[in-house]
Amino acid sequence: MQARNYTIQSASLADIPSMLGFEKKYFDACWQADPALIDKLIHQDPMMFRLCKKEDTLKGYYGVMALPYQYWDGLLKGSIEEAEALQHTIPFEDPDSYLYIFSLIVDMEDAEHKQYTRALIRDFARQYIFDEGERKPHFNAAGAFTVSAGGTHIVERSGFDYLGSFPGGNGEYVKSYAIKRQRLIQYARQNCQCRSQSQQK
Repeated sequence: MQARNYTIQSASLADIPSMLGFEKKYFDACWQADPALIDKLIHQDPMMFRLCKKEDTLKGYYGVMALPYQYWDGLLKGSIEEAEALQHTIPFEDPDSYLYIFSLIVDMEDAEHKQYTRALIRDFARQYIFDEGERKPHFNAAGAFTVSAGGTHIVERSGFDYLGSFPGGNGEYVKSYAIKRQRLIQYARQNCQCRSQSQQK
């Protein structure tokens, strides 16, 4: 088995320029985050962003936030703007929280981009699904909307239910997905078992 040549860690303020550089490279302008908002969220809780680095160079990251139901639901229906909803984040440990997957992005020009994607997904499972991370999240459900074929593929393979679509800031329709926590745990465990069995063959 190939040795791991990357690290996964929480974001720091020094990472913001690299993170925003990825967004400018891969996302339309309407999906690029406000630097001040990212700064505020990292100040509030660095765990909201988990970064994959190789030799101290950013190779990918994902962002997740815990929200009250009304803002989470509004985001997934397209009735509340993302920037507005993210002003109302709550602690991951809040028993009434709902998890919003803000982004998942990797350096597609790197030959190992699939490895980085898998690493970030596994980290998400450890930190937020299996309670193996630094904290003990208690979200009721997780949701996301996708703006790329790659993002759609990931959430559909993870068992998320399609909720519908709504027009995004660039005029193109985005797809909205959600999944109950217990079902997400079941899918994650099944994937872990399949991967373990594959490695044993």
